Amino acid sequence: MADTTFLDLIPGWSKHEHAGWHEIGGFDLGHPALNETGHITLTHAAFGTLVVLFILVLAFIARGKYSNRETALIPEGKFSIRNFFEVIFDGIFGMMSGMMSEKQAKRHFPIVATLAVFIFVSNIIGLIPGLSPPTSSLNTNIGPAIIVFIVYNLSGLLENRWDYVKHFFGPVIFIAPLMFVIEIIGHLARPLSLGLRLTGNMAGDHMVLSVFSGLANDILGAPILFPIPFYFLGLLVCIVQTAVFCILTSVYISLAVAHEEH
Repeated sequence: MADTTFLDLIPGWSKHEHAGWHEIGGFDLGHPALNETGHITLTHAAFGTLVVLFILVLAFIARGKYSNRETALIPEGKFSIRNFFEVIFDGIFGMMSGMMSEKQAKRHFPIVATLAVFIFVSNIIGLIPGLSPPTSSLNTNIGPAIIVFIVYNLSGLLENRWDYVKHFFGPVIFIAPLMFVIEIIGHLARPLSLGLRLTGNMAGDHMVLSVFSGLANDILGAPILFPIPFYFLGLLVCIVQTAVFCILTSVYISLAVAHEEH
């Protein structure tokens, strides 16, 4: 009996029985994550690496083009990639400024903005036929989640020092051991929930697009036209999940650096 993988159980993913998301107009592009037997050969880590390289290339291009401060401060007269990211970054900074002081927002803006770009580009990759979003794997998402965990705890320690440690033990000394255990469990759950939420939503979104693409190709012979509404749904999911990750990151940082909490 031939080996069966989880992907073989999804209509549109089986390379042998269905024409799926990796086929367009009758031309088989070959799914980069599957070999002849349907097993995964190119992991989400490889896609994640491609995203990082892509972002680095864009960063170097932007640095070379806008290295002059006078030129960089002048907005371009038409829509461009620069204007697109400026709108996104302005929204991120505005959101952070509403949760914490402007000084703290400026200090933590680079890490939140970097996470936003990485997650958004990783999510969007899933809308390209033949590619799978790196963020549909927990292995990819747990990395940014751990970074968030380290950053907000480190920020809390640097900003509030011993007061940040004391809040783990609660306000009453005789229940301090219990409060410490509860606080530790709560803080450890944060990166896990960040990773699981993003993984579940992106994996589900990509599965829906794959299923309807496969059905469209099997029934109508048009794998592109039929799932167009799901493209818009997928784009919305990509944007919302990026926003949720960044909002929660900002919330955790603001709670850690807030003096009134300690």
